[in-house]
Amino acid sequence: MGSSSFCGSTTMKAFLALTFLAALSLVAGANLKHLTPRDIFAPVNPKYTEQEWQEIYAAQKPSPEYYPDFKKGTEPQPEFAGKVHVPLDEAHQRITGGYTASRGQFPWQVAIIVEDTWFCGGSLISSRWVLAAAQCAGRIYQIVLGANRIDGTETGSVIVTSRRSIVHPQYDESTINNDIAVIELPSPVSFTTYIRPVRLRYVAGDAAGARVRVSGWGKTSDSSSSISPTLNYVDLTVITNTACANVYGSIITYTKFCTATTGGKSPCSGDNGGPSVYLESDGTYTQVGIVSFVSVAGCQLGHPAGFTRATSYLSWIESNTGIIIGA
Repeated sequence: MGSSSFCGSTTMKAFLALTFLAALSLVAGANLKHLTPRDIFAPVNPKYTEQEWQEIYAAQKPSPEYYPDFKKGTEPQPEFAGKVHVPLDEAHQRITGGYTASRGQFPWQVAIIVEDTWFCGGSLISSRWVLAAAQCAGRIYQIVLGANRIDGTETGSVIVTSRRSIVHPQYDESTINNDIAVIELPSPVSFTTYIRPVRLRYVAGDAAGARVRVSGWGKTSDSSSSISPTLNYVDLTVITNTACANVYGSIITYTKFCTATTGGKSPCSGDNGGPSVYLESDGTYTQVGIVSFVSVAGCQLGHPAGFTRATSYLSWIESNTGIIIGA
């Protein structure tokens, strides 16, 4: 998507004013049902039937927890700094099978409303750029930063309108390859307690066995009729690409990774484009993935969730945004 210059006509000014007011009404209003989650569903490898896949996953036992885990007290939660996270009961689980995020827990998380119709997630990677999925591309975006709820006004949240994005030129919806894009904000955003970029850098290895944390406003169950008004998150374990290819076949490439969704814990429709992050030993979160696809059968049946491997595209991000990404 290329940049567009705004004309100074009265018609264009009126259009922009109406667009801005529509965006504000979305944030301040309680009705999100007109927004359709922008997502892609991957067909399951026909080697097994749906019933057979459910039996296979039900028989699996959790792997030994030898992988790096999140350190207690290191999550960036300004209002709960130093306190141990206590899991909520099942009645409060979200995303699916996850938990409600606290305000400021994910300061890089953004909501993206595409042409006042589609909804996606994204992540702030600098004062001027948002990282998203290619499937979320459009002509005009309302981007909400610093928010936990998108159905009501929150102090410290910001909404901006953008008309410029860059989609990977080799994006292929049929294979879900190169599902990555960047969106340029109209002016640099100021960093605050609730608005802060996520770190990007190269992370060695295929990440299999590692825990990643996924956040978004996507549906909280397969039966949900709309996106969630509240930001949610879930911790998932990365599986090998070989194991994922046993489910989805040849669409699984080295520029993707998958996570297990045991117990119905999974991203879902509307989480697409959002970040998956990994807590490194220095206590800082690094974005390693972009939510890309789930099984066509649904989010809660135990099929792996698929991500664009962000670390495979660091050079592309650098060359298109001018951001200098450290080692």
